[in-house]
Amino acid sequence: MSAPLQIIANFGHQFLGQAADTSALIQLVARGKKQGYAVGDWVNVTLTNDTQGAIESIVPRTNLFYRSEFHKQKNLAANIDQVAIVCATEPAFAEELLGRALICAQVADISALIILNKIDVADKVEAAREILSIYPNLNYKIVEVSAHDAESVARLEPHFAGKSTLLMGQSGMGKSSLINALIPDVNIKTREISTVLNTGKHTTTFSRLYHCAFNGLSSTIIDSPGFENFGMAQFSVSQIQHAMPEFAPYLGACKFNNCSHRHEPQCAVLDAIDAGLIHPRRHGFYMRLLEQLEYYDRTAY
Repeated sequence: MSAPLQIIANFGHQFLGQAADTSALIQLVARGKKQGYAVGDWVNVTLTNDTQGAIESIVPRTNLFYRSEFHKQKNLAANIDQVAIVCATEPAFAEELLGRALICAQVADISALIILNKIDVADKVEAAREILSIYPNLNYKIVEVSAHDAESVARLEPHFAGKSTLLMGQSGMGKSSLINALIPDVNIKTREISTVLNTGKHTTTFSRLYHCAFNGLSSTIIDSPGFENFGMAQFSVSQIQHAMPEFAPYLGACKFNNCSHRHEPQCAVLDAIDAGLIHPRRHGFYMRLLEQLEYYDRTAY
């Protein structure tokens, strides 16, 4: 068995591994039916030749970022330092999906960064800023950029330096343009990965990890495919409540220990909304999450 390899790309049931001390790419297969591997995982491998091997086991993770619908789980990245969610001025981003990604990061104890891209679209930028204006008060950082302006893209480098970052966002948010601006030789690296995986040079639907450097510090960026939904079947009501930063000061202060913060009398969260301390839009988001969890429960049996 060789030294552990890091999974740097996956496409369907195909994986690419890379050792810490070499640039050589090893095509990997998983033994058995259960896979569940993610880009960023370190795995123990048995090499079958110089370019191929079989995954035998996984090295314990520091974390895993994933989404789920019922019993189907989509692993997005492992062993990361932060999640960077790309929103854009045009097309309009879905605040619902942003909120769900932030919840997942909060539950996994992973830092989150919000990136507002396409700030050069002058007639749309103020509306986007208004939607995002509540998030700095929740201790989320927002960096505004235009992928076509090198000076603004450089604002991201201090946030990425020395870290492993999952870069994610809906389709159309300009994530690929940001990757191209941040990593000068990204097209060469992508073609190399595509060739080894035999996915075709135009494939954009697989996750991949890129090694790069910012401010002189070794860094990695994991580029994940664009998403249009973000299931959260893996979470409990309590986890979601504790992952809402604005709820935290009031949890445990309600009259009833099992308060759902929907309609109960003497609910500290509802009182905070009435006092202007919690944005009603965020409470509406929370209510929709509860409705979806209840739907999962009803249809699971």
